[in-house]
Amino acid sequence: MIKFKFFSLFSIMMIFLSGCWDSIDLEDRGFIIGTAIDLQENQENEEQPTFRVTNQMVVPAGINNPAQGGSSESGGNDAPFLNITSSGSSIYRIDEELSTRSSKAPFYEHLMILIISEEVARTEHLFSEMLDTFIRDVRMRRGIKVVVSKGEANKLLDFTSPEEQLPAIHIDELLQYSSSETGYFPVKRVGEIEEFHLRESSYVLPMLGLSEYIEYNSGAVFHGPQDKMVGILNADEMQGLELVESEAIEKVVDFMYKDKTFAFEVGELKNKIKVDPTDIENLKVTFDIDIDGTIKESFSKIDFESSEELHSIQQAVSKQVVKSVQNAIDKTQNEFNTDIFNIWKELETKHHDVWNEVKDDWEKGENYFSKADIEVNVNTEIYSIGTSNKTN
Repeated sequence: MIKFKFFSLFSIMMIFLSGCWDSIDLEDRGFIIGTAIDLQENQENEEQPTFRVTNQMVVPAGINNPAQGGSSESGGNDAPFLNITSSGSSIYRIDEELSTRSSKAPFYEHLMILIISEEVARTEHLFSEMLDTFIRDVRMRRGIKVVVSKGEANKLLDFTSPEEQLPAIHIDELLQYSSSETGYFPVKRVGEIEEFHLRESSYVLPMLGLSEYIEYNSGAVFHGPQDKMVGILNADEMQGLELVESEAIEKVVDFMYKDKTFAFEVGELKNKIKVDPTDIENLKVTFDIDIDGTIKESFSKIDFESSEELHSIQQAVSKQVVKSVQNAIDKTQNEFNTDIFNIWKELETKHHDVWNEVKDDWEKGENYFSKADIEVNVNTEIYSIGTSNKTN
């Protein structure tokens, strides 16, 4: 009996002391932090396109090294990252090939940025089918941020700056700062986008361009039923969308008053969408927006203590906000036919019977969204004029 107990105890100890048979040492892992997906040039088969995938792998030895630079296929001179590119018609097959291009085992659990080219985004069904790979792969997290690039996506993973040595982290911090600090339209993640695809809902992704720096001032509009990118919103139209959709704080609105430029900072924002479904052929939609904020900049000698003057300035702010929102409405209704304002949610939750009538023709067929009559009402309150009433 004692021998049996000793043998059982010894067996249990062996189980706990044996470790993980399939473990990989930390120094043998290749940490992938960014992925860019382009289409290969000169496609031979349009029905089965060829991808060009670039993975950015961290090279710890190069971090904080003055000699930066990490061109594709090379770690440069002790560069902090290595960009590895491979092509193929299957993301999984490309991943297998990429695994043979480095001595490190690819580790995707720290992947933070997925960049797709505009060409990929504009190809019908391609983005959603490709994204399915990232949803199904157990190594991928649903919190990966997704952006669209103007031009080749892999070029963004080559961009370095003095403030951040790793391009993928630079892009991640740019998106995070723009969303949390300036109120810029929040980035979408893989899990959220998958829900849009399942519901065939339209949505907007950040669009990044590359010049002397990474530009983030426009949005890529995706049409739900068409399952592809259909157009671009510029900075002014994006601002209009934000003021309807988000609860942005510290968002600055530039406006003209008496031929002079002013800057108004949004401190508090309340927005509401109302729908009158009486006539489904001409639905009445109202956007009510209440804004409180401060005057941050003025290029005019205005007496802000004058209640009449202040009222006129508030009206000027409201007029500018209406213009931005209306520009976004006109483009999405007349050019894209995409309900990125989520008016459909208001119908579904508060007028469900009407929604059942129009949902199959909301952004296609009868196009009830494009026929809707949308009115914008803005009320602005200025509660501070800064530290000085007049400027010289």
